[in-house]
Amino acid sequence: MAAPDTANSKDNASNTNYANGLHHATAIIHVAMRGAQELTHLVAEVHSTITALPSPFNKHHQPSAKYAPFPYKIVSSAFSLLAKLSHILAPQSTEFKNPLAIRSQAALNGVSGDKLEFWDSPLAISLSLRAENGDFLDIDSWANDPAKAHVIFLHGLCESDIDWQRGQHHQDFYHHLAQSGYKVAWLRYNTGRAIHHNGEEFAKLLQHCFANKGKPVILIGHSMGGLVMRSAMDYAQKQQHTWLNRISHAAYLGSPHLGAPLERLGNKANNLLDFTPYTRPFMRLGNIRSRGIKDLRYARITEDNIVPHLPEHIAHLLIASLWKSDIDMLGDGIVPMSSALAQDEQGDVLFAPKITRVTFDDMSHIAMLSDERIYQQLGQWLKLSI
Repeated sequence: MAAPDTANSKDNASNTNYANGLHHATAIIHVAMRGAQELTHLVAEVHSTITALPSPFNKHHQPSAKYAPFPYKIVSSAFSLLAKLSHILAPQSTEFKNPLAIRSQAALNGVSGDKLEFWDSPLAISLSLRAENGDFLDIDSWANDPAKAHVIFLHGLCESDIDWQRGQHHQDFYHHLAQSGYKVAWLRYNTGRAIHHNGEEFAKLLQHCFANKGKPVILIGHSMGGLVMRSAMDYAQKQQHTWLNRISHAAYLGSPHLGAPLERLGNKANNLLDFTPYTRPFMRLGNIRSRGIKDLRYARITEDNIVPHLPEHIAHLLIASLWKSDIDMLGDGIVPMSSALAQDEQGDVLFAPKITRVTFDDMSHIAMLSDERIYQQLGQWLKLSI
């Protein structure tokens, strides 16, 4: 019997790693060149404004790189050319295996995912269902499994599916679900896109998976993930998708149903730069914030910005927390308690016959992904013996 050719195996693995590294490098170079082009445009606008010497209180003067010195145009064109060349060499999509690289890509998508999508960047994350180890899931096989129910976890802004895996309590909860006959998946998506775009795509994915299935489906979303769930449900209602009838439970962990004050504060701070022509170009830096982040300002989850009702047949669980303070506005450090519970001064903003609101103390926004109390609450709510 011939011995395995370990040398060839090592060479093949080395060649694969080299090719993957080259693909990743060209994808990163493409984004870097696009970013450099944007920065050059900003500097050109500042130079043009200073050269024009407008009155500091001129509200009508708009920055324009059109009248900047010619060298700016040369530099901008060079960056544009390099971006186009690197895009030709780059793969259509980029799949990282290293956890740090995955989290870095997720953060980049959260901050500027709409730009990445507009640039057709390989670093833009495509919406997909993932397995526990982060690999792509065979959605047809997964959806057709005769499970007791199917469970999908949705991450929040600048996060990835692997962020759920950080804590042992999530792992324990997942294994308990699996042992109890549930099939589990984690959604990975570009959090910088408009929430309603992700909601629409998620709804279409669920329609593909569960259009003709009779088993229950359970959705559990953290932060923005909960808003994507609501957006998908609204789209399903409008399109008369049949998967919506399969949803039995929907849990929202720290989801800003009434918006996020931090984004509103950031928007106001950025608008202050509009006070004078000399600071106006720097508004471009503030506006780098992705559409996904801007949608969090007032929890915009539909294209028409009309707040949809919660589907009445679903059991809804809204979880909020207070972290190091009893002040509602500070909430879990990112989302106020009232926003996570969908309550204002007048009372409940979201209604449903089967809705439960729960509050925890001493728990930060990110800690919701791994805190034991969260999974105990989910287990009780789902009537699991944990």
